[in-house]
Amino acid sequence: MLGGTFLGGVAGASRVKRSASLDSSFAPTSAWLNEENARNGDGTWLSGPMAPAGALEGYTNVTSVNKGRQIHVFVSSASSYFDAKIYRIGYYQGLGARLVEKKSRLRGRLQVIPTPDQYGTVDCHWPTSFTIDTDHRYVPGQYLIRLELPNGQFSFVPFMVRDDASKAAFVYMSAVTTWQAYNTWGGFSLYRGASQQGIANFNNGQRAVRVSFNRPYDRNFANGAADFIGNEFPLLFLAERHSLDLTYLTDVDLDTRGDVLLGHRALLSLGHDEYYSPAMRTAVTNAINSGVNVAFFGANFCYRKIRFEDSVNGRDRLMVNYRSTADPIYLVNPSLATVNWSNWPSDLPESTFSGSRYGGVDGTGSLVVADSSSWLWSGTGLADGDILQGALGGEFNHYDPASVNPTNVQIFAHSPVGGGVSDVTYVANPSQGGVFSTGTGQWIYHLSNAPLLGNTWVPGPIAHVTASLTKATENVLALFGQGPAGTPSPSQSNVTQFY
Repeated sequence: MLGGTFLGGVAGASRVKRSASLDSSFAPTSAWLNEENARNGDGTWLSGPMAPAGALEGYTNVTSVNKGRQIHVFVSSASSYFDAKIYRIGYYQGLGARLVEKKSRLRGRLQVIPTPDQYGTVDCHWPTSFTIDTDHRYVPGQYLIRLELPNGQFSFVPFMVRDDASKAAFVYMSAVTTWQAYNTWGGFSLYRGASQQGIANFNNGQRAVRVSFNRPYDRNFANGAADFIGNEFPLLFLAERHSLDLTYLTDVDLDTRGDVLLGHRALLSLGHDEYYSPAMRTAVTNAINSGVNVAFFGANFCYRKIRFEDSVNGRDRLMVNYRSTADPIYLVNPSLATVNWSNWPSDLPESTFSGSRYGGVDGTGSLVVADSSSWLWSGTGLADGDILQGALGGEFNHYDPASVNPTNVQIFAHSPVGGGVSDVTYVANPSQGGVFSTGTGQWIYHLSNAPLLGNTWVPGPIAHVTASLTKATENVLALFGQGPAGTPSPSQSNVTQFY
């Protein structure tokens, strides 16, 4: 039981107003986003046939840009002309996007696909096809460029517009390092690839140890949108539907300017946030210690240790991950070796600050509710032992009593899955930020409830699951939007009930 029941009645000395839905007095909203939501949406952003492999694809020179700056876009096109429709993604009357700008009859040509180097790196050096000026039309947010051939076939290119002066309550952080780790465009990802002569023999030659942001996302990776639509969009749709006080970053931004988190109340980590550099991890842990709340809405977060390298195309455009001390930097500076964070010589599992540790890939199962009187389950009507059938999937996290954990880990769900047990966990020390972890890779995916977009791209809601997880998510947003969660709702250890 928490020191103060959030959105509930009375516990201890803390009295909190009960609310049947998300209350703006608890979760700050923004006038500009409310105005943005009133603009006309355009539901055609997902319609039409995908462009064939290699026919139309592109990438940008940066993963995010401060508003008012330029984005350069590099495109390879089998047609001599193509169009570019630029959409801001959000709620927009349930249509999910607003058409911001259209560029017509842009010159196209097929570009050279570089040969992978000895590290499996495919680093493109294409000429600029067009430039986007992020003027007053481009408010902060997540954007998708829809590249279109004359016959209507299309592909996506994602980018983010930031507001570096923002002091918004919530930071929506897109996990593009993980997107790039799984990107097989050009032949190699950090997981797989084709054995080719001249490629260093890492994991039997089947994967790269360095990948580049200077390349498109593969056609089979959501038609170039990568992990955004399934693992991130449903939370963005929900947050913008409530016009929450949001600002927007990619996780690459934490590597270069991680202290920006200290100006906000909560960091929202999305569905698969696996790859962290030392600077990124330090930014998150410093923020927690300074009172910033962090919600990990996916599993397998902060698991792989990476470092960035510069390319001729800019800073932090190459991402390195050896997963062992075979990393040459180990001989120079062992602390930077790109092992898993939990492995020697790092020895820092993600549980050290979250109480939640990676469990494996087989996280399929049903969520079993625990501690139902807690703030997380307030308003859901769920009781201890209630089961949300089929709510869990993908990778999973759990509380590991043999790991290094905070002393006050609270478990909100304890669920058998194919590979073990998945736990929903919460840690919050007085005056510090709270850390919430869903323990499943499909929490955000199962939040999806956009009837006007229901198709193969955006999944529909799941009976008896989506409504409960949505209300729980709103409770997280409501608590974390107040400020340091450890003040009104410090966590109370209950792990001995389960382990």
